[in-house]
Amino acid sequence: TTQHLFGSSSVSGVAVGGMSPAQARTAIAHVLAPELEEPVTVTAGQASDQLVPAESGVSLDAQASVRRLTGFTLNPLTLISRLRGETVAAVAPVDAATLRTALDAHLETLSSGTKDATVSFDGTTPVLTPAVAGTGLDVEASVAQLSSGWPVGQDSVALVSGQTEPAVTDAEAQALIDDVLTPLLSGDLTVTAEGTAAQSAASGQLTLTPEQVVALTSVTSAQGEITASLDPDKVHEAVLAAMGAGIESAAQDSSFTIEGSPAGTPSFVAATPGAAVDSKALADSLLQAGTTGKDATARTVPLELSEVAAAHAESEAELGVAQVVGEYATAYYYDPVRTQNLVTGTAKINGTLVRPGETFSLAQVLGPIDAEHGFTSSGVLSGGVHSNAMGGGLSQVTTTTFNAAFEAGMDDVEHHPHSVWFTRYPAGREATLWTGHLDLKWKNSTPYAALVQAWAADGQVHVRLWSTPYYTVSITSSDKTNIRPVQVVHSTAASCVPYGGGQVGFDITVTRSRRAPEDASPADDVLSTSYQADNVLVCPSPEPAEPAEAAGEDGGGGE
Repeated sequence: TTQHLFGSSSVSGVAVGGMSPAQARTAIAHVLAPELEEPVTVTAGQASDQLVPAESGVSLDAQASVRRLTGFTLNPLTLISRLRGETVAAVAPVDAATLRTALDAHLETLSSGTKDATVSFDGTTPVLTPAVAGTGLDVEASVAQLSSGWPVGQDSVALVSGQTEPAVTDAEAQALIDDVLTPLLSGDLTVTAEGTAAQSAASGQLTLTPEQVVALTSVTSAQGEITASLDPDKVHEAVLAAMGAGIESAAQDSSFTIEGSPAGTPSFVAATPGAAVDSKALADSLLQAGTTGKDATARTVPLELSEVAAAHAESEAELGVAQVVGEYATAYYYDPVRTQNLVTGTAKINGTLVRPGETFSLAQVLGPIDAEHGFTSSGVLSGGVHSNAMGGGLSQVTTTTFNAAFEAGMDDVEHHPHSVWFTRYPAGREATLWTGHLDLKWKNSTPYAALVQAWAADGQVHVRLWSTPYYTVSITSSDKTNIRPVQVVHSTAASCVPYGGGQVGFDITVTRSRRAPEDASPADDVLSTSYQADNVLVCPSPEPAEPAEAAGEDGGGGE
């Protein structure tokens, strides 16, 4: 046995002369193994494609490759060749099954002229289009050719070509027509809710004529098999159109109800599953009945429903809605129109459950701010000008909700202070709302759900958060600094409402110290707010307006 490699020895282009067998194995693996990870062009006749050898069952045997240069031999010609420096091909064994699968995947591109038998419809009559043989890749012959090893280092590998037979033959397509499609289209198919859970909700039954069945039917070929199926989505649409959407019911997550009042307490509502048409099962049942059913009874199938699990089905204990963890109230003045917005706004957010990790969005919960949804036009602040707009006053709901969440230790994701300060709100701890532009968002970063309770009554807006205590919270406010006096501003805006002026402008900093049970020390959240002076506004109209704050501010319309 040769124990070293002579000067000009090489393996598939890798020079290994002068190396020990171990060094040669390492060099071969280092150079040739990555080559097997790169695409190689394969050809069959005039057609070509690319495949990755390593993904097609080809591997590198570096040890066997070196053995071709060092193995024992008494053949004098071989010995002379080694002394001169022999060149050999690397050993790259091929897994036949994996290569066959890979070549099958490229059969279409490496063949030409081959056409499967197909089935189409002329009205309700199935029509066969015959198969056509072609030329191209001979998979089995190519696998046999490469069974002795892959030609490593070649940029192109010629595969065996010949006549290619279609994957779907005329006989197979005709069998589908005779055994499935012709009986399927021989008469009506019926879906009934009688005897099912949806019987009371169904407004009738679904009867499908052959013309309607054709519109639901698809004929497809895959992996050499031709099959027929009914489209589940189209079946679902037809069922709902005939029987009514009431046959389905949405799953209900576990939740709580709570009255928006001082005496209101949470009441747990367990999750309930929903029901939906099992479209796939129903489509399969219709196909089976149409294929085998000989009379109307046999061609009638019951409506199939599947249970839809609730997305959230926690127990009351798991949700942890046990006590008030954050609470705030703000006073409002007498204004029946504005108060309507406060009552409507608090009613819409009352009962909102925010699960751990979820983010509460006031704009999302409130929904459209318009008369159709219970809101009215009232005072807003826009661009520093007091005027009226739909939803005026909702900033009071925004501010009260922000403070309840802030007191509870929830993450402040988004809030926007007013440009001027209103005395009924805590300075530096208030927020406005402008749908589509400014929102109030806070994230529940505790392990427990948080339930929002809200109401407006007796001159105050109230918001409570019910949960399990988690954060230890303390809040401090700095003194007001950089005082800015009120000035007189003249406006010619058509929407201008005369205003007698409000508070001076100033800067203030609010610091919330928040500590979770696992925290070694508390973390501070700092809110720095700079208020403009709430200036006197002089308009063409001489009548002054009551001080009012916006549901939105600065740069747009208000809600």
